[in-house]
Amino acid sequence: MAAANAGRIDYTQPGPIDDSVLTQQATHRSEAIWNGRVKHSTKTVTWSITCRSRSSEFSKQPPMVDDRVRNIITTVGLEGLLWVPGREIDNGLITALVERWRPETHTFHMPHGEVTITLQDVEVLLGLPVDEDSHQPPFGGSCYPLPPDAEEDQLHKYARCYILALLGDTIFMDKSGNRVHLMWVQQLEDLHNPRRYNWGSACLAWLYRELCRASEDTSQIGGCLLLLQYWAWARFPYLCPTVERGPPVGAYGPPVRGPLSLKWLWVPNKKNRPAHIFRDRYREQLASMLPDQVVWQPYEAHFDDLPPWCVAGRAVWTTTVPLVCFHLVEKHTPDRVVRQFGMIQAIPRAVNTDKVLHGIDLRGKIGVNWMQKHAAHILEWGNRFDRRCEAVLGDMPPEHEYHDWFKRVTRRFIDRPGAVVTLLV
Repeated sequence: MAAANAGRIDYTQPGPIDDSVLTQQATHRSEAIWNGRVKHSTKTVTWSITCRSRSSEFSKQPPMVDDRVRNIITTVGLEGLLWVPGREIDNGLITALVERWRPETHTFHMPHGEVTITLQDVEVLLGLPVDEDSHQPPFGGSCYPLPPDAEEDQLHKYARCYILALLGDTIFMDKSGNRVHLMWVQQLEDLHNPRRYNWGSACLAWLYRELCRASEDTSQIGGCLLLLQYWAWARFPYLCPTVERGPPVGAYGPPVRGPLSLKWLWVPNKKNRPAHIFRDRYREQLASMLPDQVVWQPYEAHFDDLPPWCVAGRAVWTTTVPLVCFHLVEKHTPDRVVRQFGMIQAIPRAVNTDKVLHGIDLRGKIGVNWMQKHAAHILEWGNRFDRRCEAVLGDMPPEHEYHDWFKRVTRRFIDRPGAVVTLLV
């Protein structure tokens, strides 16, 4: 950056002024949107991302009511997924969020600082375990009614089938929207004494990878978009649709003690909304966000009402470690968003989310020993309690040096119309 410009911020430009943090801006989708450039010469790009949501086949299935299968699901550590409300994914909202996701930092760059989805969000909103040592073994259908007199072997086959469908339909959704990788079967081999797998860490790694890919030039996104949507509603309540009407008082007995995502059970689905129109509206709302429209700690008032398994991993919520999921390794960076944990945010250290790791996929990797290949990253996870970030507790003062630093390193605007409207306001 030229010395003459070192002390000046030009508010007519989208940023960054200092490119020491957002080093991949040239290939980020926000660059092409700002310049009105079509990335692919063979097709027209509308810049709305197709979001993969729950498959119609699985959503038509009745909820699991067989106690034998529910007990297995609970033992495996996936009880939370039985409670998470399914709903239509808001393509416009997800697209607007992806446009602000940065693969360099694994955070969203919002007008008033960085925010991100952490292990805390996964555990509180979905009820998935996040503090387990098991990441993966070495190598990398539809459900039918279960007869009441089913033998144990039949019960276990059914449970595996149901769990695979549940995983593929929620936390490990791929871009097909109707398939699930069989590598998860390896976690379900022994249902007498099933291993406790770190489902929360794996879920977050999978979502990070999908967000990083979508932030460049892909037209589709998978991963647990339900988590992303509930996360956005929790931290930016003004983006959440208004609840038009709820259940009659007392109609369903006392409140269920389940994941916090149940809080939005009665938020209405908005069907047949033009995604591109709402995407532009969300862009404008995010660009013009006011400081008091961010809820940095939306969960504090709910901790006492949540079941123990939704807060059991709080000791690792702020740990800065790699998240390992078979071939995936994605960096967890809560040190960049400590305001989400009631702390004062200092200028964060540089982070390397590693473009080489981002490029690893399963193609041609049959028989790879991922525990051996990712041994160094798994060792870092093993030392997670020594890698928790610490900062001063309290609210951020307006004059803190972080704010001026962030204005220089961030991408403030996504598109020109949104910039004009925000600056006029």
